[in-house]
Amino acid sequence: MNVSQCDSSRDKKDTTCLKGAIVLTSRPLEGKDMSLRAHSNETLRKFDCPVHGIQRIISGKYKLRILWDLQHGARRYGEIRKKLLTGISGTKAVTPRVLSGELKNLVKLGLLERNERGVLPKHVEYKLTPLGETLVPVISVLHEWGVKHLVRESVLRKLGLLPGQKPGISGG
Repeated sequence: MNVSQCDSSRDKKDTTCLKGAIVLTSRPLEGKDMSLRAHSNETLRKFDCPVHGIQRIISGKYKLRILWDLQHGARRYGEIRKKLLTGISGTKAVTPRVLSGELKNLVKLGLLERNERGVLPKHVEYKLTPLGETLVPVISVLHEWGVKHLVRESVLRKLGLLPGQKPGISGG
């Protein structure tokens, strides 16, 4: 186990990383992980507490879902917008201003790469950076937990995610 100090918490009520608290990590912060860390976007290196930092990075209505969707490859703005509405009943369409803000923020953080081709109409694609790709397994754990504890059985049945079910076959 590696022991490190957590300097301070930005939120006085945040008990996940109190000033001077000892943080135990499961493995040393060296080797392969440190080489990735050394090459990460320096704009992320501004937090005193890792939990607070992660919370600030993924906060936002669509950031996690954008990152999750882009694990399968680059997508254009319109494809991302359409995918955000898939499977969620009763939600309003994401406004262009909000989606653009989320995408710009993810690019600024170094989690997404924006590729613009100089053709008309403008062709802009977004894809995960290597740093962004390192978040996919983390989001995968959250996805798995959500499937186990949050998703309605009727939806799981429809998707064939209940034991003994095949996709698209309802048990009704």
